[in-house]
Amino acid sequence: MENIIGRVEEIALLSKLLVSEEAELLAVYGRRRVGKTFLIRNVFQKQLIFEFSGIHNATLTQQMENFSEVLAKVSGSLPLAKPATWMQAFKILTDYLTPIIQKQKKVVFFDEFPWINTPRSGFMQAFENFWNTWASRQKNLVVVICGSAASWMIQKVINNRGGLHNRVTRKIRLLPFTVGETELFLKSRKINLDRYQVLQLYMVMGGIPQYLKEIEKGESAIQAIDRICFTKDGL
Repeated sequence: MENIIGRVEEIALLSKLLVSEEAELLAVYGRRRVGKTFLIRNVFQKQLIFEFSGIHNATLTQQMENFSEVLAKVSGSLPLAKPATWMQAFKILTDYLTPIIQKQKKVVFFDEFPWINTPRSGFMQAFENFWNTWASRQKNLVVVICGSAASWMIQKVINNRGGLHNRVTRKIRLLPFTVGETELFLKSRKINLDRYQVLQLYMVMGGIPQYLKEIEKGESAIQAIDRICFTKDGL
C-alpha cells in the first residue's frame, strides 16, 4: 500500500469492512481530485477483484462494451459478448464473483457511479436488484460505489427512496486535506516550506492532492502559484 497522508478515520472504517461478518455496501463521495479512488485502491489492493469505472457522457452501448472488456480482463477469459441489458451484465458479474468469495472477503468497486447511470439505461434498477437479491446475502462481499457528483450520490444513493432505501451500510464523505495534512503531504514529497508558505498554498489549492502534486521541489509558494495558476499551460 502506498503511503497515505491523513485519512485515519476513513482507513479505520475501510479496515472494519474487511472483518465484518456480513455484506457491506459502502458509498464514497466528495469533490473531484480529492483522492477517493486512490484511497479505495490502496486500502483494498489485495482484496479488490473487480473495478469498473463509468465513462463520462458515454452511451449505454459504450458503457456495456467497457464492462465486458473489464470483466474479460479480470477473469482472464476471451472478450465476452456485450450484454444487452444491465440485468444481464449483473448476472454475468454474479457468476464471476460467486466462486471467488466463498472463503475470503473480497471487494467490488464501481467508480464514477453516476456516470454509469445513463438515461433510460435501467442501470439503477439492475444494481438495486443485484444488491437486494444476491450481493446483500454474501457475507464475504464488500461493494463500493464512488462518485464525484456529491449531490447525485446523496440524492440517488444515500437518501434513495426506492430499491436502495436504507441499503447503504457505510458512507464516507472524503474531504480535502487540512492545513496540517497539506504540510505532511508536501513533506512526503521532499518539499519543505515554512508554514506561512504552506498556508498560502492551502488557500489557493484548497487541500486538493491532485493540485498539490503540481508543486515542485525548490519552488517557493509564490513561484508555484504563479506557474500553476497564471501561466498559459498551468493546471
